[in-house]
Amino acid sequence: MAANHHDTGYKELFSYPEFVQQLIEGFAPPEIAALMDFATLQNHSGHYITPLFEEKFEDVVWSVEITWEGMPQRVFLYILLEFQSTVDRTMPIRLMHYVACFYSELLKQKVVTPGQGLPPILPIVLYNGSKPWTAPRDIFEMVQPEPPAFLRVYQPHMRYYLIDEGRYTDEDLGLRQTR
Repeated sequence: MAANHHDTGYKELFSYPEFVQQLIEGFAPPEIAALMDFATLQNHSGHYITPLFEEKFEDVVWSVEITWEGMPQRVFLYILLEFQSTVDRTMPIRLMHYVACFYSELLKQKVVTPGQGLPPILPIVLYNGSKPWTAPRDIFEMVQPEPPAFLRVYQPHMRYYLIDEGRYTDEDLGLRQTR
């Protein structure tokens, strides 16, 4: 029950663009935050139906315009926030599934076309559990034993960015820079 309480609180908190901006500026790599025009943050529904007709809910999904290669472009960087209070060793699989379903929904809703390509995604896991996060951060790490070189190119890769709240001291948090 506590996890649901935290989950609801985080969903509410990160339904405001100011908090999403502070999260990215304070905890994401600075080179990522520097690309973003936070004035363009837009909240998107994370509710959709998967190809197997299962209802799927994302925690929070935002888009933001970025400046890429020195030029402002109408490129969307979708930020998927997954809130966790316990370590989930299947997180890479879950996020890969979320992203695939989300891309399918963008195509279905004609937000993008296959010819235009798919927008970049920044999957973020925001973890507030008491134990250190120990789950793999890339689905490739779950492929065991590691395949020989000629098979590696055929294995999936999808990495997420982890913000492990419990690993920050009060001093660390005081040093985080946000606007």
